[in-house]
Amino acid sequence: MDQISQTTDNWISEDEIPVSPALKIIRGNDPWYGMSEEEVEDAKEFIRCYLNKDFENLLLIPIQPQENDFWAPNHQEFHESTFNTWDFQRTQRPFNKYAWRIRKIMEQGKELAILHSCISQLEGRVNTQRRWENLVDNEFRGRLMYWVEQYKRVADEERRFWLRRKIAELNRRITQCKKVWEEYAHWE
Repeated sequence: MDQISQTTDNWISEDEIPVSPALKIIRGNDPWYGMSEEEVEDAKEFIRCYLNKDFENLLLIPIQPQENDFWAPNHQEFHESTFNTWDFQRTQRPFNKYAWRIRKIMEQGKELAILHSCISQLEGRVNTQRRWENLVDNEFRGRLMYWVEQYKRVADEERRFWLRRKIAELNRRITQCKKVWEEYAHWE
């Protein structure tokens, strides 16, 4: 019988035996190796107290209550984010979508200008410049041409004044784009 069990043991390689899910990985560099959970918690508490000793003077300073101090209750049934509360909302400025869009367009123009300055082949530089021109055309020049046509057709002085302001703003944006391009696109 022993001979049969030795023969079957020889057939099965130890590498082919699946690992038991109850096994725990033992790492040689684990600082908590050989300690019980209670001993680990005690050691962690000692380390926390030792580190807090350095900040003892700072921890004695009382915390000033803030004007927009948010509270987050610990009640498990309360599923409200502090960012949805009125306390948070009143401290925020209204979001300006137009300014955000203009800033993103300028950032995209800057990235294209930097890309243009990094490319060494003429074909790539021409394609990048064409992409920048398309960006400016799509975002500003198309609307500028529309408002110029409207300005030529309108006879009302108040409407003409409003259109002049729109045209001036779009011209200013195009000029900003050109300044960004001149600043970042040309390399020596």
